[in-house]
Amino acid sequence: MTDPDEQFDPGTILNRGVIPHIPRSHDADPTAQPRTLIMTGLARSGTSMLADMLRVGGVWQGDHVFEPIIEDAEIGQLLRARDLSRLDALIARRNAMMPVWGFKLPNLHHFLKHTELARFRNPRLLIMYRDPVAVTVRNILSEQAEGIAAIIDATAAMHAMTQFAFATKLPVLFLSYEKALQFGTDFIDSVATFCGIAVDDRQRAAMLDRIEPNRPDYVAIARDVFEGQIEGIVDGRLCGWARNTGRVEPILLDLLIDDRPAATFTAGEFRGDLMMAGLGNGSHAFFVDLGGFVLSDASVIRVRVNRRTVELPNSGLTLREMRALRPPP
Repeated sequence: MTDPDEQFDPGTILNRGVIPHIPRSHDADPTAQPRTLIMTGLARSGTSMLADMLRVGGVWQGDHVFEPIIEDAEIGQLLRARDLSRLDALIARRNAMMPVWGFKLPNLHHFLKHTELARFRNPRLLIMYRDPVAVTVRNILSEQAEGIAAIIDATAAMHAMTQFAFATKLPVLFLSYEKALQFGTDFIDSVATFCGIAVDDRQRAAMLDRIEPNRPDYVAIARDVFEGQIEGIVDGRLCGWARNTGRVEPILLDLLIDDRPAATFTAGEFRGDLMMAGLGNGSHAFFVDLGGFVLSDASVIRVRVNRRTVELPNSGLTLREMRALRPPP
């Protein structure tokens, strides 16, 4: 670990909200070799702003980026599924394409062990931090979370993210969202230096334009809006899809039979037709085996979003009526 006193100019006490951490075992010059730039932080902490800024600065982040949160559908799908063999193959293809590329995934420590970051070529972490009260309020507004529990969750998650970062023993750039808004040009310079990328005046202006609080396109999807459908029964399995329109993460659903809770499951299976239709990253399908439940043709099947009152279209039909639906191939 480098001496913190070496990270800052002793001639100034101005707080610009940037802490670079370069372990001695790593080359301080990021341009010395090819590298992978990994952007993370808590959900709703400014990671989308950081990813968008680096994208206009020339850092490629995938061919299937989910707008406006700038999240790579391919990487996200493989990490959430823990499909590490396919992840390795994808990394190899991207390494062969270009010397520098990156991706953004909030709460990265939920999906990868710190030792597994070695799968990426010369990885460098950029971690956004935001006032935990602001993160909590956003979660209350968007997810109807309870205040005290939500701020406890946010501060605990922030601690876990930091512990994960130090455990990696990789170069890490710790960044303040609030200070980025205050010192945009300094923020860009710090990020570009850490990433080892050169930006011209046009790119710098475009990057500065991305440092904007409450962007209308982001705020528009920040409220939870759910969509989906129960599509029928195939081979004894209830099938359909559901998603939160503002996120790519799979959502939890509750199955109720005759108004009694029967199961909680994830709508996280990949279907190419969903991706082709522009529905998130395509990983929003579900297939629930009904063989373990006591059912009759008159049993009423309901599917609702976990801990919400939102039910999917076709919820409330009987088993006989579900069988009569015509699901897609």
